[in-house]
Amino acid sequence: MPPTDFYGSNFTKAAGAFVTEHDDLAGDTRRILDAIAALGDFAGTDDTAKTFRQGYSTALKKVSTYVNALSDVYPEIAERLAGMRTTFDVANWAVIESLPKVSDPPKFSASDGKLKP
Repeated sequence: MPPTDFYGSNFTKAAGAFVTEHDDLAGDTRRILDAIAALGDFAGTDDTAKTFRQGYSTALKKVSTYVNALSDVYPEIAERLAGMRTTFDVANWAVIESLPKVSDPPKFSASDGKLKP
């Protein structure tokens, strides 16, 4: 098993990255779909064009559904990562609190001021 190196701030960074990715995905998808829509009716009017439009329309609906579903999940992941940060911090403090207590150090007699090897 590989070593685990977690810090609470890593969860916060990952959550922020998911928020950014969500925003980028939504913006990029909108730009691409707008660019495709701007092409207009480029397929023509014959039977092949009609078949193309039907297939294209179906594929476009599926892409929109998939991208929207993925886009909806990103904020949920970010929220859960932020929650993991809190859980991590609480668990970390609980471990520290559960460590055995060290008694006071032993008391030594007063020094005579001379170092002895």
